[in-house]
Parts: sequence; structure tokens; C-alpha cells
Amino acid sequence: MTSERYITRPGDVEVSPEPGPEDIRLQISVRLKREDLDTSLTPLRHRARNVPSHEELCALACRIYDARREREKLLGSKLFGEPGWDMILALYCLPARGEELSISALALASGSAPTTALRWQQVLLEEGLIERADDSDDKRRVFVRLTPKGRNVLEDYLLWLHHVEDRPVGPKAVLKKQL
Repeated sequence: MTSERYITRPGDVEVSPEPGPEDIRLQISVRLKREDLDTSLTPLRHRARNVPSHEELCALACRIYDARREREKLLGSKLFGEPGWDMILALYCLPARGEELSISALALASGSAPTTALRWQQVLLEEGLIERADDSDDKRRVFVRLTPKGRNVLEDYLLWLHHVEDRPVGPKAVLKKQL
């Protein structure tokens, strides 16, 4: 048994200007299959584009902060000291736990010596990442909080971490990808 193939040239094929019933059935079938596929992919697309809530970002920041404190207990703070980073994390997650941070409380939260913490607070102030506000109840105390810029920078990073499985180029790529 031999199989022969006939090659047809474009001029040899009849093209009907109107689609026949079989063509219409095929088009409908393809569209229905595509709709089924789109419907089944919708939850996956939603998860891929899901922007985490503030609570989820805060929980992530708290896990990072808590992990750093645990690491200090195990290895000490001399090996991996990053007081500025610890302060930003603390200012983001500790207020969600009901803690307002004064200048001295922020120094303690950073796990660094008071003089080191004060130097780092000054750097963060100059960078516009934190701000200070007088305590209305006790004029001797000054609270520290993230500025909108500091919050945005940290949230960009947390968003990038949240979507790390996508491996975007950097934190800003996550925001651009989702918009």
C-alpha cells in the first residue's frame, strides 16, 4: 500500500466566500474550547496578579524582623549588623503590633548600641526614610515613624519578595508587571 500525496497550488484550491456549516461548527468549537481554557486559567491569572494586602506585607516584614532577631540570638549581632535595615523593618511592622517607637525604643529594636542607632537614625532622617514627631502626652519623648517614601521603598521590596517566584528584575518590575 502506497500513500501518495498530491500537492495543490493556491490556484487549484476553491475558496468559498461564505463559510459552510462545517466551518461554522469548527469555529464555534474552537471558541468554546478557548472559553473553557480561559475559565480554567482565571484563578491562576488572578493569583499571579494578586497584589498582597497591607496586612500580608506587614506579616512578611514581621517574619523578616523576627528571623533577624532569632539569628542574633544564635550568632550574635557582630557578624550581621544592619541597624538601618532593622530600624526600617521595625518601624513598618511593630506599629502593626501596637507598638509606637521612640528614639530609644527604635535603638533597642535595631539591636545595636545606642550611639550606633542614633547615627543610623540620622542617616535615615537625611535620606527622608524616617521622621520624628513629638509625643503629645510626654514632651520629653519623641516618636519615630516611616515617611511615605520610606514606606513605599520598603513595600516595593516586600512586593518583590512576595512575588520572588516570578523572579522579576527588581522591586519596581513587580509593580509595573501588575499595572
